[in-house]
Amino acid sequence: MRNDIVLPGLALTGGVGGFLARRWQLASAYVPETGLFTRGAPATLVLMGLLGLTALAVLLLVCQRREGLEDFLPAFGSPDVGQMTVFAASWVLFLAAGGFGMQAGFRGLRLWRGNPELYQLSLPASQLLAGGLFVLAGFGVLSMGRMAYRGELNSVGCRLASFPALAGLVWLFATHLKHGTEPVLMKYGFVLFAALLLTLAHYYAAGFLFGKPHPRRTAFLALLGVALGVTSLADGPDLFTAAATAAFSLSALGLARALLGGPWPERMPPAEEEGQEK
Repeated sequence: MRNDIVLPGLALTGGVGGFLARRWQLASAYVPETGLFTRGAPATLVLMGLLGLTALAVLLLVCQRREGLEDFLPAFGSPDVGQMTVFAASWVLFLAAGGFGMQAGFRGLRLWRGNPELYQLSLPASQLLAGGLFVLAGFGVLSMGRMAYRGELNSVGCRLASFPALAGLVWLFATHLKHGTEPVLMKYGFVLFAALLLTLAHYYAAGFLFGKPHPRRTAFLALLGVALGVTSLADGPDLFTAAATAAFSLSALGLARALLGGPWPERMPPAEEEGQEK
């Protein structure tokens, strides 16, 4: 069984199913007058059951991963152009998320300056910081993709690889600040836990470059993070949150696909490739 195809497909299917169930829940189980969800609503049960089954299936299948993945290149190295395209697209989304984050931060900063008693400085400050880090995180993801595609490490790429997890941590903090006074976890729990899982997935992916490989944990967090990320888009988030979720989810999907695939054939030296073309 091709786990590198089945598992990402399962995560995406669970995410799309969760997205539809979440929309159903918001339409049928949410009561705007009270700000609460109807207890025991069928949509809520379907949503939680679907995500629970997705998590269980991913966990069972991830345990069948191939062995011998103790370094970055054996784990993620791939000459597949499609994988590099995924990381390049994720880089674009990270840059977009960085722009939207800084835009949201400057908007919040203006509101705070106009009425400091009503607005907190911590939220726009965290959004501004996240926006800047997302730009660096985009280059980190792109560098990881290049190293995996070319089959060779470089010092700049290894340093940049830490920024996706750092940006995710600040994004998680900003998400918590934005919803921290909301007592109903069901309203924002999906985006919060998606941010947490996707951040951890990128943290463990970077760990392969520093002698801390955890293949099963990385794959599980990445795939479940993708499922929750797609589900959370049903809440209609702001542009920064939507772009951040999409960027991290696409990057995590590429990491999981590479981690579960292979073993890939080694790339020929450039001289041999040119000789075959002639």
